[in-house]
Amino acid sequence: MSQIPFLVETSRVLEILSRQIYDSPFAMARENVQNAFDAVLMRGNLEGKPASSYRIEVTAAADRISIRDEGIGMSERVLRENFWRAGSSGKNNDAARAAGVIGTFGIGAMANFGVCERLQVDTRELGQPAGTRTVALKSELSIGKDCVSIEPLGADTEVGTTLTASMGTAAPVDVAGLRNYLAPFVRFLAVPVLFNGELLSQQDPRLGAGIGAEWRTLGSRTLAAGRFRFEATVFAEGNQVAVVVDQLSIDGVASAGGLWLRHGGGQVMGLRSRFGLAPIPLPSHYQLGGYADLPFLFPTAGREALTRESIQEASQLIGPIEHALTEVLKDTELADSLAAFQQHVNQTGQIAWGSRVTVQMNPGDHRVEMGKLRETHPGVDLHWYAGTDADTISVFSSEDAPLIRVSQNNPRRDLQQRYLREVLGLAPVPDTATIIEAYAVSDLSWDEVSLTLSIARVLKIDYLIDDVVVEWVRISHGVPMLTETAGERLTLRISRTWSAIQALLRVVASSPEVSEGITKDFVRVHVYEKIKAFVPSSQRAGLDALQKTLAKRRELYRLDVDDKGDLEPLLAEYLAGHVGFTEVLTAAAKASSGQTQRVSSDTVGAVEQVLNDVVNTAVEPPPVQAISVPVAGSPILRPDTAPRERLLTTARELPQLNNHRMFLALSDRLFQLEREFFTFPHSTQVAWAGRRIVFLFGMAQSAQNLYYDIELRGARTAGAAGGTPLITTTIVTKNRIFVPVPSQLMECFKVADDPVEFYVRFDLLGHQ
Repeated sequence: MSQIPFLVETSRVLEILSRQIYDSPFAMARENVQNAFDAVLMRGNLEGKPASSYRIEVTAAADRISIRDEGIGMSERVLRENFWRAGSSGKNNDAARAAGVIGTFGIGAMANFGVCERLQVDTRELGQPAGTRTVALKSELSIGKDCVSIEPLGADTEVGTTLTASMGTAAPVDVAGLRNYLAPFVRFLAVPVLFNGELLSQQDPRLGAGIGAEWRTLGSRTLAAGRFRFEATVFAEGNQVAVVVDQLSIDGVASAGGLWLRHGGGQVMGLRSRFGLAPIPLPSHYQLGGYADLPFLFPTAGREALTRESIQEASQLIGPIEHALTEVLKDTELADSLAAFQQHVNQTGQIAWGSRVTVQMNPGDHRVEMGKLRETHPGVDLHWYAGTDADTISVFSSEDAPLIRVSQNNPRRDLQQRYLREVLGLAPVPDTATIIEAYAVSDLSWDEVSLTLSIARVLKIDYLIDDVVVEWVRISHGVPMLTETAGERLTLRISRTWSAIQALLRVVASSPEVSEGITKDFVRVHVYEKIKAFVPSSQRAGLDALQKTLAKRRELYRLDVDDKGDLEPLLAEYLAGHVGFTEVLTAAAKASSGQTQRVSSDTVGAVEQVLNDVVNTAVEPPPVQAISVPVAGSPILRPDTAPRERLLTTARELPQLNNHRMFLALSDRLFQLEREFFTFPHSTQVAWAGRRIVFLFGMAQSAQNLYYDIELRGARTAGAAGGTPLITTTIVTKNRIFVPVPSQLMECFKVADDPVEFYVRFDLLGHQ
């Protein structure tokens, strides 16, 4: 049997061993810097000195790269058997492993010839009297032949190694690019690494991960996971969190490694002995990024990734680290703001840890930590709502029984629902509230009946709701009030146990003389928001709605009831069931008719006398322009003028007063209660029909509107229905508020021998 030789093509082997692994001067330099660092570690381990006691210097130019280290150096034997022999490594021994070396592949010098043409290595081993120089040319390399020159160096050669790689002229070295490439790999090394004289190393990995000295410590945990035991300390700055792992031991043996991880920090870069290796793909709820220095991390042959076994082992640390991070955060305010915390709590099922996550409470927009809901609302049967329907929120939320609003965004939403249900045992609200009990009139006290009529009267007179029914009930889920409409009828069902109602009843019982004003306030504060959709207003239906409502109620306003005492017998009849609610309410509305305003000849004056400075101003006023829609304007303020008159007239059309020739003083009570309203810019509208004249004033940039309702008496009438917006020309003096009277209505207020009398009513709409 004959045999054939096993032949190797040298150039092809070099390409496989070098170019496809270290295919650029950058990768070649990184490999040699790593070898230099390994040599420093081994020397430091033998001499018992820290790595910072030695140096690594990289000198780069367009045609060459030189790497000098003060490491352990190489003997001639090591050069022959390891460095210049591919596949053999001198670092696979206990001493090297104890030092924490990184390289173990043994490709050695072969890696350089993917990019260099000539390689020179000057070295002297620690403890040897002299050094050795070896040189190889890529063009002369041949497997199995003596193609590497070797010669001795003198005793003056320093311990360590200097490797010089000369490049071909066709591919010059990008010096700046090489510097930027090497920096991330060496930035955290304790040994000084200088690149053309610039220090690239000795940086703090904690700062590198973005965890500054100003970050505050939140807490720490000692953890054990499989082979590992370590201390995890949590830090925070603003809404950012981080965790630092130190005191790491593996199988009971202390390790110098550690982790520096920050929330949202990007990828995790793997290190070994602080030398950069490759990113570690670690799944993380907190999107932890930073650095992990672990002794079991091994790169693949190309150094561009870590081995699968390394990644799997590192992954065992993330679960305990995130558990510790979440356990520390649960007692801080960050639990409420960090979605990553909430997601991790949901994932691990530690729902009770969500106690510091807040929920929104209605009414209002205040927030309460879920763990304090029982404490802040003792004895209250709380419920929660996960939807957004405004009507449901309005029905089930009150000061007595606030409604818990669940977020619409996950993971916050899931955590809130699970905590409310599983930890607090709270139930969601149903689709509708239930009337548990309805009370007959005979079940009510005298004060409750009086308050019923008072509330209905305010709704009819002040809010222009003609057909209203007020019922007393007990409602499920602590709901204080329900509203229902059928046609034009508004039914208001009020909980008898509502604390606001109970407080109002105490006022009615103790101070009946102020009950009317207090009831108005109650309706404005507690009822209006529930029924505002039924109230005619400038925002919803404008003056047309007001005019229609006034026309329907004309007879009611014409009634002249002078004695409020007539209401008492009717109340008694109502309680006995002899009189219907509508009849009682009608009489109650009569009994509470508005103020009577009286304008006589001795209270009429000339505009020129009161506003002499305005009328006779030397400044040419702008021309008066008609307007078709309400436009807000500023009032004329004369706080030092106190006119006796209640009606100001002029025979001239004065541009300074927008050509208005008559100004009517509003009631003294309105002046006392709402003067401030008229000192701000506002719009003015007027509508009239028959005996009714309604002024509607709208506050600029606000939802507030004030209506002023005039009911003429005697034979005076405003005539056919009409209306117009006015250029606001309100005059506010020390003791009066004057508003312009449209020319169409001047006859209604002209004073002759007899006084002019009319009823007025006013109130704010849309008051917040």
